[in-house]
Amino acid sequence: MWLPHRRHRKPVGAAHGALPVLLLAVLIGVCLSGFAGGARAQEELLSKAGEVDHQIVVREHAGWNQDCDAIDHPALYLHEPPQHGHVCARIENIKIHSMYVGTESQCIGHVVRGVQLIYRPDAGYVGGDALRYLAQYPSVRRAVSVSVTVTAYPPGARPAAQRSIAPPLPQPRQASGPVPACEELLF
Repeated sequence: MWLPHRRHRKPVGAAHGALPVLLLAVLIGVCLSGFAGGARAQEELLSKAGEVDHQIVVREHAGWNQDCDAIDHPALYLHEPPQHGHVCARIENIKIHSMYVGTESQCIGHVVRGVQLIYRPDAGYVGGDALRYLAQYPSVRRAVSVSVTVTAYPPGARPAAQRSIAPPLPQPRQASGPVPACEELLF
């Protein structure tokens, strides 16, 4: 039996159906690619500035529970090392100013133990630098790209100790990987 209306039917996915099917496939792919071990990736852009030969606190990270007690701070991984300095992690007491994820907003204003990411420019370096690191929380992985500006001392201000005229020795570049503790990294 011949049915003329079937002969002119568009195949599934053609015209009207193709776009939604394609969009659904792309959205599923994007969602799945953002999850690694149950964590979704987030990107943040920061700009930091500081003076030559001084450390710069890039960001503080901490975790806390519903009772506002500190839990393990996130692990920090250097993804793209700076070209004109080094970074390290220092454990500190951190006052909670805001939340990234979660529902423990009642903890804003409390102090918990956390970690600071510190940038230290190479000796005598003045100019721009950049780095990218990841903070791995239990439910989210935060990627942070940081633009750093290292400025000279203001006119008339000098460091306490005068430096020799000889240029600083070249320093080996920091490698990608877990961010070392500041005590392990010699400046």
